[in-house]
Amino acid sequence: MLPFIRLLPLTFLVLIPLEAPACTAFCAAVKGRVLVGNNEDLPEPATGLWFFPAEKGAHGRMYVGYERAYPQGGMNDQGLFWDGFGVPHMDVASQGKPPLPPWPSTIPNAPYPGASVDRILAECATVEDVIKLFQKYEIPWAERAVLMFADATGDAVIFDSNQIIRKHGRFLVQTNFRQSQAKPGEPPCERYKIATAMLDAAGDRINVDLFRTILAATHQEGGGPTQYSNIYDLKRRVMYLYHFHNYSNVVVIDLARELAKGQHWVTIPSLFPRTYAYEDFAAQNKDFLKKYFESLSPAK
Repeated sequence: MLPFIRLLPLTFLVLIPLEAPACTAFCAAVKGRVLVGNNEDLPEPATGLWFFPAEKGAHGRMYVGYERAYPQGGMNDQGLFWDGFGVPHMDVASQGKPPLPPWPSTIPNAPYPGASVDRILAECATVEDVIKLFQKYEIPWAERAVLMFADATGDAVIFDSNQIIRKHGRFLVQTNFRQSQAKPGEPPCERYKIATAMLDAAGDRINVDLFRTILAATHQEGGGPTQYSNIYDLKRRVMYLYHFHNYSNVVVIDLARELAKGQHWVTIPSLFPRTYAYEDFAAQNKDFLKKYFESLSPAK
């Protein structure tokens, strides 16, 4: 078992203001198959996977994200998926409910001190469970983030400020904008348009190859490239993982098999063959988050 990295008690990373934030997720349910695709884009090359086995009252769960900050998405052993998206700040009226507390884990060193999202994957099995939880608590980061959940039944939902956007039909797509504020039929994001068009054209032909093609079509390069991409099979509790927008190499993560190993973590780059593109980028951006968090500290 690898040593556990204690994550810094920092604000959820999707809240970091970037000049060109770009994350994409989409889910589809057709003929009993439920898939979710996700691209994670940021100038931060240090990425990892974290696994926490089930404990009393809590589901086993897996997170994927950045080594020096909170995870950006994940899946639990019930087939519940979660991801978050940074969006422009908007004042959101409080509903007078208490903030969502983190799960009181009994696993040593874990997980994620202060990360309320852990309570969702620990406690909830379905989208309906998540909705019921948010009937009791405030939606985390509602002023600066949109949250997306999908489950193994094919249900999916987006929490956008205090609004709930439900999946109707075969698929649901989310990128870095508030759908509640967009003009009907005029989404202000090309990645959203591309993913929607490709899913619409696919009809009932939903499979891993299609999702990989959509991820490739919506990935980002340049200053804030796609660091990793994943496809979740929510019924099988399996994740197909790709690194640094290279869709030729895939690592298949079986959640049950990983949870059986106990609590552990692994860096994503270590799972893949070396590439010059990634190593060159990583060398130039190894201190991205460190410099960003230092910039938040009060001037001496």
